[in-house]
Amino acid sequence: MAQYAHLPIYKKAYDLALFIHRLAITLPREHRYTFGAELKERVLKLLTLIIRANSQRTKGTILEQASEQLEELKILIRLGKDLKIIGIRKYEECSRIFDEIGRQLGGWLKSQKLAC
Repeated sequence: MAQYAHLPIYKKAYDLALFIHRLAITLPREHRYTFGAELKERVLKLLTLIIRANSQRTKGTILEQASEQLEELKILIRLGKDLKIIGIRKYEECSRIFDEIGRQLGGWLKSQKLAC
């Protein structure tokens, strides 16, 4: 099994998972178990995809799935902000983390395409 804990993208995705789990606790009760659970499920899926990509020889497909998962998370967080479930500061912080992960994912994808 390949090591993944040293990867900067894994560290950022883990930070995002912690952030989203803490955010879910602060959501209004009516959204905590639906919207919050969906956010937590998707961020854990993103972490899993990053771990899987690191251990595979051909990473392209898995990295594309991780990129899609990140986009879906972005949409959910934006929806939460627009519905005023998530505050603007938390949205901004989350967006910064999304950008960092997105850049790292894009670089990883690009390096995989160049290697092929």
